[in-house]
Amino acid sequence: MRLEDYVVIVTGAGQGMGQGIAQEFAKEGATVVIAELNVANGKAVEATINNAGGKAHFIKTDVADEENIENMVNEVIDRYGKIDTLVNNAGVTLFKPLQDITTEDWDTVINIDLKGTFLCCKYVSKYMMQKNRGSIINISSNHSISTLPDTEVYAAAKAGVNGMSRSMSLSLGKYGIRVNTICPGFTDTPHHQKWLSNHEDPIEVNEYVLSLHATPRISTPYDIGRLAVYLASDEAEMVTGSDLVIDGGVTSRLYNS
Repeated sequence: MRLEDYVVIVTGAGQGMGQGIAQEFAKEGATVVIAELNVANGKAVEATINNAGGKAHFIKTDVADEENIENMVNEVIDRYGKIDTLVNNAGVTLFKPLQDITTEDWDTVINIDLKGTFLCCKYVSKYMMQKNRGSIINISSNHSISTLPDTEVYAAAKAGVNGMSRSMSLSLGKYGIRVNTICPGFTDTPHHQKWLSNHEDPIEVNEYVLSLHATPRISTPYDIGRLAVYLASDEAEMVTGSDLVIDGGVTSRLYNS
């Protein structure tokens, strides 16, 4: 119970990686705010955690809307009086040929993945500064470091998250606030399973994906959650301004021999 009495916000916690992160925080004793746009998913995760003996509270949140973010943060402060940790997990992906990308595509990805992360950090850090402590964990991607064709907008957004987080770690360090990014690779989420199922031979594609890894499996949402718990804890007191890659060695590979 490393995080007993902590209040933690996890955005996009209604399924997949966000759900795994929220559940790992709850296991460590934290009160978890499920900041999720999908009401059914958010309430389901809230119930799952509470029924398992944890503490969770769902707040409908659209990270693409500044007023919505500010209201969510104010509700957390009114209810709990503090925020110890923020995990910016909400995000969208886009894989699309360069010439087919529209300005609407750009705005959607940047508004959610980059601007939404910035705004959550802005409004939460104001209250962390008053307490002179806190941990902000921004979920980025290994695409921020090594990427592929047809991922220009997503790679730009996630690389922006990394650069912004490094700057924030310097701006907020004097207030006892640490800021780090987690950069996952392939992770076994509903989104990943849907991607596999869209291929003609999902088994073959899955075997190829595994061949890119140094590890015998891909990550799970709980792997990402355990790393986030570490970054939120006092054990990571000297970790800030860092990009932590958790992708089973995929970005270590020069090419697949």
